[in-house]
Amino acid sequence: MKRVFTLFAFALFTLTVASAQAPSIPIDFESDMLTYTWTDFAGGAASVITNPDATGINTSSMVGQMIKFDGEVYGGSTLALAGAVDFGDNNAISMKVWANRANANVTFKLEGPTPAEVTVPTTVASQWEELTFSFAGLTALEYTSITIIYDLGVVGDGTADFTLYFDDINFATMEGGLSLPIDFEDSNLNYTFSDFGGGVGMVIDNPDASGINASAKVGEYVKYEGEVYGGTTLSLGSAIDFGTNNAIKMKVWANRVGANVLFKLEGPAPVEVSVPTTVASQWEELTFSFAGLTGGTYTGITI
Repeated sequence: MKRVFTLFAFALFTLTVASAQAPSIPIDFESDMLTYTWTDFAGGAASVITNPDATGINTSSMVGQMIKFDGEVYGGSTLALAGAVDFGDNNAISMKVWANRANANVTFKLEGPTPAEVTVPTTVASQWEELTFSFAGLTALEYTSITIIYDLGVVGDGTADFTLYFDDINFATMEGGLSLPIDFEDSNLNYTFSDFGGGVGMVIDNPDASGINASAKVGEYVKYEGEVYGGTTLSLGSAIDFGTNNAIKMKVWANRVGANVLFKLEGPAPVEVSVPTTVASQWEELTFSFAGLTGGTYTGITI
């Protein structure tokens, strides 16, 4: 009997250890055989809870919850995965979210030697919706955890305004890639910004539709506390073809003169040009010279 008891105890111990494994994408928070271990930082706190609003596109039982308390503007939480993320033939990640307000930024970050993050705003309030985060161009199998940050750039207070529910993290494919020229007016295109180092990019209503730019939509870039090189990258659907051109022009609005605007072409051999603003609180057009480039290798632009 002692020998049988010892074998049973060992088998039970082995089963317990085997059940404690990390998740891998897709993630739906339903399995009690997985361990969802969150590493919270800077005021963010994540956990798995019962779905508080099992309606619409998400009637599942369990969901993730992110609460952003008073801390840093980048407060969030990181979830370790069982292995490296493999996109296969996909180029994006989708995630269902529930927030009590529209236009709240949700940042999805892939953690690895060279982290990559994308910020997408919510579009509805108090109901589930699915957001898609484009990671076009990523091929390395180096990302072994994911980070979620709610309302990057704003300090949370732990209230409902800084509580995000999320679920059904999965691979996706985004169509409708961007190409120059870009005016941010076409709602059928995917303007997905990959933010880094404290920079946050998004598409907003033109705050000053006057002068040389009376269009309805514009890009907005806000640089929060972070790295000196903080910025945002917009992935293109095809490589840039300069043709007979040798420069790129862009209309900008800044509240001060002499602020450097860096325009970078992303590819195997990135190249960047900085041009200062010359007027304050009005639209002007800056020109970035890329003389000598023939294109063919640049598939993203960074501001």
